[in-house]
Amino acid sequence: MINRISNRDLGLLCERVGVAFDVGHDPFRIFEREAGDARSQHGRHMRSVADRIRQGASLTEAIREQGNYFPPNFHRLIEVGEESGRLEHVLDRMADHYKQVAELQDQFRGSIVWPMIQLALALAVVSILIYVPSVIAPESPEAADLLGIGLAGARGLAIFWGWVLGAAAVVTVLWILMRNGRLALIGDWLVHVPVLGRALLTFDEARFVQSLALAVESGVPAANAIALSFKSSASHAFKDKAEGACAAIRQGREMHEVLRDTKLFSPDTIDAVALGEESGRLAETLDKHFRVIRMRVKFAMSMITQISSSIVWVAVAALLVVMIFRLFGNYVSQIKPDTIEQMMQRPRV
Repeated sequence: MINRISNRDLGLLCERVGVAFDVGHDPFRIFEREAGDARSQHGRHMRSVADRIRQGASLTEAIREQGNYFPPNFHRLIEVGEESGRLEHVLDRMADHYKQVAELQDQFRGSIVWPMIQLALALAVVSILIYVPSVIAPESPEAADLLGIGLAGARGLAIFWGWVLGAAAVVTVLWILMRNGRLALIGDWLVHVPVLGRALLTFDEARFVQSLALAVESGVPAANAIALSFKSSASHAFKDKAEGACAAIRQGREMHEVLRDTKLFSPDTIDAVALGEESGRLAETLDKHFRVIRMRVKFAMSMITQISSSIVWVAVAALLVVMIFRLFGNYVSQIKPDTIEQMMQRPRV
């Protein structure tokens, strides 16, 4: 079961709650209204937030107590907003961020549709070759097994689709666990894969830049701001740098030097931070750089889409090639030896 709010719904929630805070509505009333009749999962979480606020908890505490329903970086940025007294501004910025992430996800799903159609057609062809021959030649099991894999008829079709559905279930479970913040080990391993790893780190870099801009603009001290920004990332490659970066800033080092030492950031991000520090307009510079880095995020998403499409296409191609060779081998094996001998002895014209 997926128990995390979608990026699109979270963006809309941030927008509504941010407007309500901006006009001075009571926090308890805001989330009570969001809860509605509290019958849905979202409604129950909103009711829980409203109840905790009524009991005297801060919004940060109430949000954190919802477990995995909200993403970790959302918790931390809400905390930044409350500490700085600019919660409505943080919510407004997060609304834009999560809407953009949802749009990128929609683009990815749209681009992967055709490869999935190809895969479905290939599975349909295999199903036909398993089932139909047994209907045409029920008295000959050997002839019915065209693919030569021991699957024929209704029973063979059931076994084949059992394999397919089992593989689909494993992939689905892994996706759900990763979406809910589990199996971080897989994400940490993927960032070391050539090309794909750099694309994935681009998402973390964009999240870091946005979080740092929000934290600095909200008045959070530099050491805390950089630690918060590293922790807002999804991968441990970034999270593990939080404490060291925080300590380095407190020792008086420049922020762009600390980022350079991590070897996680692109040169243009380091240059943007250096320029912001020199001009005394770090938040504004990072905000402008985030608009630039958003284009890199789209490029990275396009690259991941192409890699995913290629994997599906190669899987389909491999399935078709194996199927063709199986058919050919099965056909050759069923030719009688005397027929082959007659064909070899036939005089050439």
